[in-house]
Amino acid sequence: MERAKSELAQHWRIALGAFAGIGAGFASLYFYTAGLFIKPLSQEFGWTRSEASLGAIAIMLGNAVALPIAGRLIDRYGELRVAAFSGVALSLCFALIGLFTIGLLSFLALVVLLTVCSAGSNAIGYNRLIVRHFHVQRGLALGLALTGTAIGAALFPPVLGPLIEVYGWRAGYALLSVSTIILTACALLLLRTPKGDAALPGRQTARQQIDRLPWRSIAQHPAFLRTSAMIFLSSTAVLGTTMHLVPFLADRGESPASAGAIASALGISVIFGRIGAGYLLDRFDAGLMTLSLLTLASGGTLLLWTGLPWLFVPGAMLVGFGVGTEGDLLAYLLGRRFPVNSFGSVYGAIFGIHALGAGVGGMLAGTMFDWNGCYDHWMLMASCLLLVAGLLGFVTERNVTPHQSAVH
Repeated sequence: MERAKSELAQHWRIALGAFAGIGAGFASLYFYTAGLFIKPLSQEFGWTRSEASLGAIAIMLGNAVALPIAGRLIDRYGELRVAAFSGVALSLCFALIGLFTIGLLSFLALVVLLTVCSAGSNAIGYNRLIVRHFHVQRGLALGLALTGTAIGAALFPPVLGPLIEVYGWRAGYALLSVSTIILTACALLLLRTPKGDAALPGRQTARQQIDRLPWRSIAQHPAFLRTSAMIFLSSTAVLGTTMHLVPFLADRGESPASAGAIASALGISVIFGRIGAGYLLDRFDAGLMTLSLLTLASGGTLLLWTGLPWLFVPGAMLVGFGVGTEGDLLAYLLGRRFPVNSFGSVYGAIFGIHALGAGVGGMLAGTMFDWNGCYDHWMLMASCLLLVAGLLGFVTERNVTPHQSAVH
């Protein structure tokens, strides 16, 4: 207990800076607000719901290429350099989407550009900082840092919804551009010290160089394959549902303001999901926790499937709880399986698979809506995928002995 208190007291700036940085990243400010733009873009350009969801495929392709590379660059050049470049690039790309989208092709091209350039603004580097500095309360520290995504999930929907309704979707992207720069600057100011945080190659010991795994060893590692399967299934279900939550609510008769408020409730539950999951992962078996947390998210999709308005808020919050736990699980499980000096490479590769699931989920949800005229079939499918992912985690993640570098 004393060691845990000392850890938090010593490294609070790292946790806070990671929170701000993750809040300024792609996963927070783009993904959790994307649903607010689907209907306005569809109405202005005459897109079908599945065409509007092609942005999810653009995200998938961009992340599949960029995230593993970003992770390797973070391992080699340090977290802050990559994060600074990616934060500025994300802000610029938000502005470009708002200014130069004139049709479907231009929108998709700009989303791909945004995804590739902003890969380093995701949680990869910030989680690597947490894994390097926290050991006793790593799960809780990861949870606290990852609540940064709630900035985009909880704070922006209530603001962006009315803003888009009054001033249009281009103004919404302008707000995201400015917000990205401000939050990134706050993160870098918090993380610029203490000394030694920049993991430059010249500062690495011979042992650290050995610990950095080659791509082939990472891809062939049994834990990589099992974790990839679990994360792909869960991200397909949870993030596909999250991306289409606002259109789903609008189709059910909710006003833009009401839909934004419910989406905000989802974002608030992300906060509790991340902190709660991190706290529990430090104390209970990770396999059991994986099953329990993903089962709760599965129940959330079923509540939404009922179509009963009084169940929308609890359903959205359970789905948000699943979003909140998912990021903690991935970072926590990888942090105990692989050497810390290869964390960026491993996390980047599997986070690319996570993004692949998000793209597939977003496209599947949109396509199933076009086929059936509603999201009912999608909600049932998402619930089943989450149950399978939870069972897979329960079977594969029990009683794991942490890698030596993960506990020193």
